[in-house]
Amino acid sequence: MAGGAVASSVATTNANILTSKWDGLNPALLAKFYPVKRSDDGTSWVRSLGQRTVSAANNVVVNDDYEVWTPITDGTQEMSANWHSPFETAGTDSVAQSISGMLQSGQLSADLQALLGQGESSSDAGKVIRSATGRTGITKLNSTQVFSGMPPVKFSFTAHFRALTDEISEVRAPIMQLEQWAVPQYLADEGVIAGALQNGLKNLSLETVYPSVAPQPLAMRYGDQTILPIVIEGIAKPITVPRSSRGAALNVAVQLSVGTLTAIDRRDVAGYYNT
Repeated sequence: MAGGAVASSVATTNANILTSKWDGLNPALLAKFYPVKRSDDGTSWVRSLGQRTVSAANNVVVNDDYEVWTPITDGTQEMSANWHSPFETAGTDSVAQSISGMLQSGQLSADLQALLGQGESSSDAGKVIRSATGRTGITKLNSTQVFSGMPPVKFSFTAHFRALTDEISEVRAPIMQLEQWAVPQYLADEGVIAGALQNGLKNLSLETVYPSVAPQPLAMRYGDQTILPIVIEGIAKPITVPRSSRGAALNVAVQLSVGTLTAIDRRDVAGYYNT
């Protein structure tokens, strides 16, 4: 969810499911990934199905009728908030750091005694200064933290794929789909000026200025949560793995890092559990 929109329930039906065979495994332990798009009114995110044209100039079409299902392990969720103390410089400790430090440590008393000698005035001044030993200008006010924002929520986990009967459909196809979702949907071959000259007569004004398409936003359903939209921020997989006679991988553990598209608020958190 982005912009405070409450996610609607998104059914994962009418799609081609790319997965390994996990007979006997509780379906709630399978993470399900599928493409999403903004609703027509722009207030929520919905399941994306069917074919879409991402470049009318070059007739590039993508198909959203796919889902990837995989068991995951070593999963973590990281939510962090940026808090800082902007009033730290308002105290006397910050205005006169050296003097404040010497007063608090008691060092100034010894220095003053050596400077003034043993007279009555030095004794009185030393008594006042000694009374400042251990005192500080830090208060609850100038140590108060204020909220200054938060980054998107981060998730990291290991997705597992194995081949029992067909390494192409059970391993290669789901991994390839994840990789296709992670990279831009389309990168124009030409620069903006060259593209404008080439496509200017086709009435493609927006596509001429912005010819490429960013990676696909996704939803992730796992356990009792549906988190959307997310984007894949990183994929790491081993390439020296057991392979079939056709060269296709037989067993691969893929490291995935994903993040929410935006920072979230409490409505989003509630929405993740209500879908």
